[in-house]
Amino acid sequence: MVPRRFPFRHQLYLSTRYSSGFSLLNLLITLSIIIILAALAYPSYHKRILQARLHQAQADLLINGQYLAKHYQHHISYRKNGNSWPTLPITQNQYFCFRFQGNPRFTREEHFTLKAVALNTNEETRILKLNQDGRIIMCQTSSSRCDEEEDFFHASRQPDLNCQIFNQ
Repeated sequence: MVPRRFPFRHQLYLSTRYSSGFSLLNLLITLSIIIILAALAYPSYHKRILQARLHQAQADLLINGQYLAKHYQHHISYRKNGNSWPTLPITQNQYFCFRFQGNPRFTREEHFTLKAVALNTNEETRILKLNQDGRIIMCQTSSSRCDEEEDFFHASRQPDLNCQIFNQ
């Protein structure tokens, strides 16, 4: 007698063998959900990155401000002399440059304004300003650029717009 074979057993084995895992449709749906979530999260992430850079610029401005306070104690002036500003300890970090605003010839000895301007003004248009009172102002737009040849930003040529006190 010939043993009887079960034709369905082979088909059952094949169907269970190939039914485990993910189908192409499952992978596409999962991938599309991940892409949608990433697209929703990226603007918030980018905003946090820019805010962290602004806070780093604030910290560097305060270091420069402390240096100027010591300079004022020794020289009774924030200026180096009538024609120049003192050299700042931090003139640039990875994302911002730091300079005085205004020509020292036309600035009173007991006043200064330091300005932090982004190296890439296309990505970050906001600027920070620190004055002799320790007040930090953030302006939404400015025409100041780090690639200017002077060692200070001209106050009259570059208006800073939409300014408010910077909240830490």
